Amino acid sequence: MEKTKEEIIETLGLHLEKEYNLPPLAARIYAILILTDEDGITFEDCLVKRGASKSSTSTSLNLLQNMGLVTYFTKPGDRRRYFITAKKKTFFLSKLQENLNRVETEKNIITLVLDYHKKHSPKKYEEGQVRTQVYLDYANENEKILKKSIKKLESILNE
Repeated sequence: MEKTKEEIIETLGLHLEKEYNLPPLAARIYAILILTDEDGITFEDCLVKRGASKSSTSTSLNLLQNMGLVTYFTKPGDRRRYFITAKKKTFFLSKLQENLNRVETEKNIITLVLDYHKKHSPKKYEEGQVRTQVYLDYANENEKILKKSIKKLESILNE
């Protein structure tokens, strides 16, 4: 069963709320902008499509602009602003780098705790070392994949 555009907007909106810690309305507006086939949508379009107040819509659009997720353009002879997703070539690169930083930080902390237990609590070290190593192996593989993907994406962006 194929999902409708509204269902995809809702699914994407929920993901954006969680991923970017966005308020629900801002997440739905961003989802609409991602899925629109129009050149841009106006403030009035946002009001109609979401049924929210002018104040809430304005606040959401300002937040999305401040986060660098949304920008706007104007048309000659038309005073309205047309909102579009920011044309960041680096969006996926940033996401990969964020994930890599998270993995590296977690690996460092786990290694720090493991080393502490090895020195100060050998019994705890022995009990948890095998389980911890399984997780560190996973983190190391994840780190390799992330680094490979970052390198690949950087070469694509530099073409």
